[in-house]
Amino acid sequence: MMKTSYSSLLVMVALLLSALLIGLGERPLYKIQEVRIAETAREMVASGDWLVPRYNGELRLQKPPLPYWLTAASYRLFGVNEIATRLPAVLFGLLSAFLFTFWGASRLGERASTNAALVLVISFIGLRYFRSGEADPILLFFIAAACFVGYDLLERGGDTLRRLLFGLLLGLGFLSKGPAALAVPLLTLFSWSVLQRRSGGVRHFLQSCFNLPGLAALLIVAFGWYAWLLATLPDAISHFVGREVDETFVSGTHAKPLWWYPQHFFEFFAPWGILLLPAGWWAYRQRGLGSLPPVIRFAWLWLAVVFVLLMLTVNKQMQYALLFAPPLSLILGHYVTEAGGGFARCNRILFWLFCTAAIAAMGYLVFKNGNAALAFLPCLALLALPLVLHRLLKAHAPAFPVLLVAVASAALYLYGEANLSKEPRKTAAKTLAMQLPDPSVPLYQDRSIKGGEGDGALSFYAGRVIPLVATKDLPALLEKQGEIWLITEQPPALEGVEVDIVASVDELDLCRLRRKP
Repeated sequence: MMKTSYSSLLVMVALLLSALLIGLGERPLYKIQEVRIAETAREMVASGDWLVPRYNGELRLQKPPLPYWLTAASYRLFGVNEIATRLPAVLFGLLSAFLFTFWGASRLGERASTNAALVLVISFIGLRYFRSGEADPILLFFIAAACFVGYDLLERGGDTLRRLLFGLLLGLGFLSKGPAALAVPLLTLFSWSVLQRRSGGVRHFLQSCFNLPGLAALLIVAFGWYAWLLATLPDAISHFVGREVDETFVSGTHAKPLWWYPQHFFEFFAPWGILLLPAGWWAYRQRGLGSLPPVIRFAWLWLAVVFVLLMLTVNKQMQYALLFAPPLSLILGHYVTEAGGGFARCNRILFWLFCTAAIAAMGYLVFKNGNAALAFLPCLALLALPLVLHRLLKAHAPAFPVLLVAVASAALYLYGEANLSKEPRKTAAKTLAMQLPDPSVPLYQDRSIKGGEGDGALSFYAGRVIPLVATKDLPALLEKQGEIWLITEQPPALEGVEVDIVASVDELDLCRLRRKP
């Protein structure tokens, strides 16, 4: 069994830690998916109720609770802040990289497996989500781990413990973000078994992957919390779960054209996505020669299953495209390692063109934004450390051109995140939270903000729940309390009510409402 050398691990860890941790706490929370998890987890810690998630004080049962629990645990260890919000994603990014490195080493070789790990994490979509406090990095890890364990069960067989692990991974994946964690591994493994065994594939799949302990682990982990909720809050759980199923698979709140993912594929998986076309042609030629490893044929099938599932889903969003990343990383990691002849020359040309463009872009940024670029130089030095280690330690893996592209990609992404995306709306909630009245003053936020569920970032940065209120309910509140404060995007015009705008930050207004004498 081929192992990964310590020098290769050191090079990879040096790059991944730099790419995932630099500037992790400098961005305020503003992305709705990240804010939902952050505020729900903060309310769990504040209330002590870890079983019933709440967001802005209201039930939030649309999504499984594992990401909330992990983020809440991070808060207990490191305090409530942006870094602690994103640490679970960083952790699962590192775990995913190690999973690909160690599992792939004995099947594809050390260089291909470490190349695959870098492709997985150091891409636009990888850095976007492994540096954000969202559920998708957790889901990705459990799907990849389940596919790897299931593949081994089908190819090599396994004992009771390994099949128990398979069920546990499926259950934890479902507890991370729902049905995709079951659909992707099970459909991929089932299809692989049928293709390999043909008429006996169904029986082989069932006998190899499942046993009673594994099925019990899957059912208990995946559905135990839902069973408890159904017994405790039957009306609420049916409403929220039903709404989530409708929005994702039927009506679609983010409906896109059928071919939306292929249109954005190269963008999401930059800079590696452009290699998919030559990798596909090379794999087709190798398949004809009978020299394509079974693991890579499995990865192509895995990629096809994800493609079909995402095409059929009404909702189409960037985070769903992250499901393409595991099989794509295996395919491209193997391709850049093994492809020779004209394919290798094409790869070298593309790599050097990208690195030249990256250096030119950094030079332009230094010229245009001198002070900001100079402040980024220490970060650039950290990112360059893996290149130095690779030469000093004479590491066999990852391949130096792949490492160079990964370093350049990480540098461009981190610089852009730190200096090129500073919009007022991204800091509005944090800025406004510094101007809020004393906690004893009645404070509400307009329910219409963020699509009817309020802005959780306001509650997060205020350190307390800011309840939601509809405009039609304001007169009744004023009748009881005489004066209230309101955060809104459109100050209300109510008869007999005096509205004073105390502060404005981007589209948010902090208003004081009093009944006219």
